[in-house]
Formats: sequence, C-alpha cells, structure tokens
Amino acid sequence: MTGADFTRAFFAQIVHGLSASNPAEPALSEHDAAVLREAGFVTDPTAATAARLDRHIRMQNLVQDSLSVAQAAKHLGVTTARVRQRLADGTLWSFDSGSTRLLPRAQFAADGPVPHLDKVMPLFDRTLHPLTVQALLTEPQPSLTVEGRPVSIVQWLSGIAGADREIEQVVEVLTAASWESA
Repeated sequence: MTGADFTRAFFAQIVHGLSASNPAEPALSEHDAAVLREAGFVTDPTAATAARLDRHIRMQNLVQDSLSVAQAAKHLGVTTARVRQRLADGTLWSFDSGSTRLLPRAQFAADGPVPHLDKVMPLFDRTLHPLTVQALLTEPQPSLTVEGRPVSIVQWLSGIAGADREIEQVVEVLTAASWESA
C-alpha cells in the first residue's frame, strides 16, 4: 500500500481507533446539514474513516523515515549533545514517538541541515502536530515561488542566499499556518 512495513501492533492501533468512532451519532438538522454540505463537508462515515486511516499511515511513514538523535548527530557530523542543544534552542525539529525522540528527514539536506532552516525553525509553533510541520516543510506553498512555480519551504530555503527578505517570506507562511491552526 505505502511500501512501508507495518507491524501487527500498528494495525491493531488503527482498528481500535476506527472502532472508537460512533456512526450512530445524532443526525444534524436539515439546515445544519445544508450549511456543512455547502462548505464542502461530508457526512459519509467512510470518508472520516478513510481520513483517519490516511493520517495513521502518514504518521507511521514519518516515524519510520525519521532519524534518531544519534543518527542525526552522525549525519550532521556533531555530537549527540550538540543535537540535543539544537533541539532545545529550536533550531532542529523533533517529535516524540513513545520513548524515542525522532528528527524528520525533511530538515536535512544530503550533506547536512537544510540551509537557513535554523533561522525559521524557532518560529514554528511547537504545538503543531508533526504531520502539519512536515507538510509545511515539504508541500508547495503558494507564496513561495521559483520561476512562477510554488515550492516548499525546504526547497525555498535550499535555493536562496539567505537575505532577510527571503527569510521573512517563510516567516509569513508560518504566521499564516499559526492563524489557520488556532
């Protein structure tokens, strides 16, 4: 399905999450249902189930593709203490998966950290879900364009010289994302 190996425990977690939903919720009034339909919301319980399943799979992929603190230190050519220091000051991003702290690969270039990311990572809202941060870093953002084509924050930062105005454009994307998540 995704090319990733999933454990039995992972699938058990998905099934438990899906069974926790209550398809027998009270029906909406016709007016409320019409408002939601016009806004693009669906009342199909299978759509909600599919969305939850998609989220679980994307999260599992993020966990499997992320680096441990030791792996990140090796990739960056620094000590694990330096990685932990950068995590504490917010210039690197991590999330907890059980008792393990993981650093998503999106913040790393082939030969080290993504250029200039250390200038904007401290501005990320630390309460954002890991999938939201991953999407912000890797999905094209309409306000960041190269040759008229939207690019991701990672692509933008990798291709700029690092002028204050160029960094400020990323800050504007992060500000908009914070507003959306509030």
